[in-house]
Formats: sequence, C-alpha cells, structure tokens
Amino acid sequence: MKNSAKTENKTVSGEKKKFSLQELVWLGFNYTCGIAFTSVYATIMISSEKHDGLFLGMHMIWIFLIEGLVAGTCAWAFNKLSRVHPAGNGAAYIYVRSNFGKFWGWFISFLQYTTLPIIVTSQIVSMIRLNFVGSGTFLDTKDILGNWANLTWDAVGVFVYMLVSCTLFLGMKMLKRYLNASSYIKWGSTALLFIALIVMFALNGTSAWDLNASSKYTQLNSSNFSTAFTSCFFFFLGFETYATIGKNVKNPERNIGRSIIWTMLLSTIFYVVVTILMLGAIGGEFSNNPNLQVFRLLGDHAGSWLYYIGVIIMLICTVSLKANAAMQNALYSGSILEPFAVEGIFPAKYQELTKDNIPFRASFLNLVITLIFAIIWLFIPDIIQGATGGDSVFSYAAIVGEASLIMIIIYVFVIATALKLGFTKKMKVTIWEMIAWMLVFVFLIWQFIQFFIDLGKSYYSAIAQLGTKDSAAGVAALVSNTIEVAYILAMILFAIIWYFAYYIPKYKARLQKDPTIQLALDAQFVVVDDWHYVMKEIQDKLDNYLVRNKAIYHNQDNENLQDALHIREEVLTLEGDLREE
Repeated sequence: MKNSAKTENKTVSGEKKKFSLQELVWLGFNYTCGIAFTSVYATIMISSEKHDGLFLGMHMIWIFLIEGLVAGTCAWAFNKLSRVHPAGNGAAYIYVRSNFGKFWGWFISFLQYTTLPIIVTSQIVSMIRLNFVGSGTFLDTKDILGNWANLTWDAVGVFVYMLVSCTLFLGMKMLKRYLNASSYIKWGSTALLFIALIVMFALNGTSAWDLNASSKYTQLNSSNFSTAFTSCFFFFLGFETYATIGKNVKNPERNIGRSIIWTMLLSTIFYVVVTILMLGAIGGEFSNNPNLQVFRLLGDHAGSWLYYIGVIIMLICTVSLKANAAMQNALYSGSILEPFAVEGIFPAKYQELTKDNIPFRASFLNLVITLIFAIIWLFIPDIIQGATGGDSVFSYAAIVGEASLIMIIIYVFVIATALKLGFTKKMKVTIWEMIAWMLVFVFLIWQFIQFFIDLGKSYYSAIAQLGTKDSAAGVAALVSNTIEVAYILAMILFAIIWYFAYYIPKYKARLQKDPTIQLALDAQFVVVDDWHYVMKEIQDKLDNYLVRNKAIYHNQDNENLQDALHIREEVLTLEGDLREE
C-alpha cells in the first residue's frame, strides 16, 4: 500500500510539472513575439533617409495575415509529424532523416543550425545598432562616429552578446530566473509602447492613416510582396522548438495542436494590431527604429521629458529582450549540435552534458562559431562601409530575410515529409490538411524562386550604379548580395563535404566494428504508429458518450454503460504517456 501511495503521489506530482494548455500558449507566444519586428518597416514601407522603401503601406496588414496562415500550416505539419516519430532533439532532423535518409536529415538539420549565426546577427543589430545609429533620437551617434558608427556599435553588441551568452554556464537556475524577469520587462515596456501608439493615433486623427493609404505608399507587385514576406516570416518562427515535447505537456494529443493554433493566431493578431497602430501613428516615413520614432513624435506634442523617458524605456526593453534571446540561443544551439555528436556526425566529446543537462562543449563551440560568423556578417561589411563612405551593407530586413529563406527550405522538406506520409497512409490526415500542405508547399517554392529572381535584379541595379554618383551604394549592394549567396552556397558545400569526407568513413568503420551500435541509432529514426493517440481519442469519445448515457438513463445502470466503462478501463491502460490522472 505504501509503495502504491508513493507511485500515485509521484504520478500526480509529475502531472503538476507538465505544461497546461495555457502555459504552453504563453511559452510559445512569449518566444515568438516581440516589438523588434517593426525595425524592418524602414525597408518595406519607406526609408526616412532616401525614400527607397518598397511602398507597401496598408498592404502590410493583409500580408501579415498570410504570414500567419502559412506559418500556422507549417506548424501544424510539425505537430502531426511529432505523433508518428520518436520524441527527441531535432524535430525536422528526425522527420526528414526517418523518411528521406541520413544525408537529407543531416543536410536539413545543418541548414537549421546555420540560421543561428544569422539570427544572432539580427539580434546584435537590433539590440545596439538600431538604437544608436539612424534611430532619429538623442541616442543617434551617426553624426559623431560617421561611417564607422555601425562598426563601433556592432563591436559593442558582439561583446555584450558573448558576455550574456556565457551566463548559460552558470546553470539552469540562474537562466530561468533571468528569463522570467526579462519576460515581465518585455511585456511591461511593450504595454507602454501600445499606449504611446494609441495616443499618437488619436492625436493624428486620420492624417497619417490617409497618407499611408495613398497610392504613393501602396505599390504592390510580386517582387516587393516576396521581399516583405521573407523579411517578416522570420518573426513567426520558433514554434518548431516545442512541437515535440509531448511528454512534458498535459493531454498533448489535444493541447500541443491547440497551443500551436493559439500561438499563431495570437502572434498574427499582435503583428496586425501593432502594424495598424504604427500606420496611424507614423505618417509615411519610418526610421530604422520606429519604436523610438513614436516617442520622438509624442515628445513633440507633449514635451521633451516624455520623449527622453520613452526612448530610455525602449532601450532597456530592447537590450533585455536580446540578452534574453542570446541565452536561449546559446542553450538551443548546443542542443542542436549534441545529437550530431551522438550519431557520429560530430566528434563524440560534444555530446557530454553537465549536471544541468547542458552540452557544455557543444555550447562553447557554438559561441566560437557565432563569433566567427559575426565577423563575416558584421565586421567585414562595416569595414567596407567605413572605408567607402557608402550605405550600410546589410539592412535589418536583409538579415532576417536570409534566415527566413533558409527556414523556407527546411519547411518545404518537412511539409514534403507530411505529404509523403499522408499519401502512403502512414499518418492519419484529412483531405483538408493535405490540400493546405500542398498549397503552402507550392507557395514556399514560389517564394524561394522569387528570392533569387529579386537578387538577380539587385545585382543588375548595383552594377549599373558603379561609376556613377551612387557608386558607393552599388558597392554596398554587391557586397550584401554576394555575402547572402556565398553564405548559402558555402553552407551547402560544407554539409556535403563534411558528410562524405567525415561521417561516411566513421559510419563504415562503426558497421565493421559493431553493427548493433548503428542499428540502435537507426532505431531512433523510424515512423511509429499513433496507437496512444488513437486510444486517447477513443477515451475522449467514450467520456462524451457516458455523459449522454447518464442523461438518457438518469444515472441508472444499463448494459451499454457497463460496456462503455469496461472498454474505457482497457483504453486507459493503453494510453501510455498520454494518460491523465
């Protein structure tokens, strides 16, 4: 009896530690959304310096709706695939490896890892540079530092990022404390931004809204739509990090899917509402940091004191947000590298874990890789800008657009996996799911092709600028385009060479030494049935039936009631990890 009581208490305690639907939605929304996304508006709306934006204006409202629909469809594919694959680190790595083989699994997972240096670059830029260079506020140091302003503040940003990332090694306890504190800072300051936007909207009346709705700012074509889509798709990413944590979620069969839908829905609403308020608060021209621009405009109406306070609050918010993201990326990146070491794609030493289950060596290697790519993505372009006196080589929108492009490749493979399992009847799907996945698959392929079409046009325009008064801008564009293409090609080439030159020889040696080791590894990459989910679905239907039975027979015993209770008891024993107390 004592042992039975202990087991029951342990089970109840384990249930309490699992995420509820509300907690899972908060986790996903907090990870996905933030106020930094407005920094792309200077490019996709209209630049305040040279009026060289894409003139999308009001179109950004429905473009965000499409972003949410596409991201939500991709997220649903991740959720469905998690039901028929063993749980573990990697998500896309597991799905693609199980269905298309070792090489494609490695290829996709490595591409996913290569987004981290780009994400880090975007975070460093939005944490420091956008506040101090071209912000249009009293923080702007462009007149003081001149062409070397970007290099100066990017160097500070890299130092801060590396310093904050190292706090990961202090342990999970300190990490969790900071993450919770920064969340309150994040949404508290975001609420103040909302208030400022509403006040500016009210002060402007319809003037800013009418200006942004005019034909001058609403020029839409396939090219600028594609640029806007890839620039903003980045801000919907992140759901794949918690699509496969069924063992840590209460009733995962229902709650993971619902949490993804709620997260995508809330994120879409958040982005649309902020966009509407921005369009009403700022008339036509957007600076590199519209969040600071709002307080500058508000200060013109209410007094400079409000302007200074608002800018300081946004600065604290931005630095806190990016420092938070830095520690999360340091944790996730090590977790991405660790499965490679387990399978032999990376040296075995990178799978070692600390007492907090942190892959120390893998995380440290990631910091070194991050520093190398920060030099490539930031320092080299900044030096070119400083030497030539031209424009910034990379805009914030271009950086996040590159990350979105790589994630588009990954999502195409994941959706292809879902379609394959659906067509082969190995996964339960509806006709509407198949249609949605096929439409999104074609749409993402189009975006991938359009990206390179636009890149070719940009090359042509940049070459035409050489030798003219805009020669510096042409050089900046050529460097930017070349680094974007070179990065993708270099990562693809590295993945191919590393696989065949490093992994395959080790793989063959392992087969000769002890084939059972490889068989054990391969057993983790197979399609499994969704028996537990079927049992859970049957239990839910039986529970609904029992309610109707009691209502019809007025709680009196009957043959159907006994049969239902008997079947339900058997089903509960077959639910496995999905069983709820």
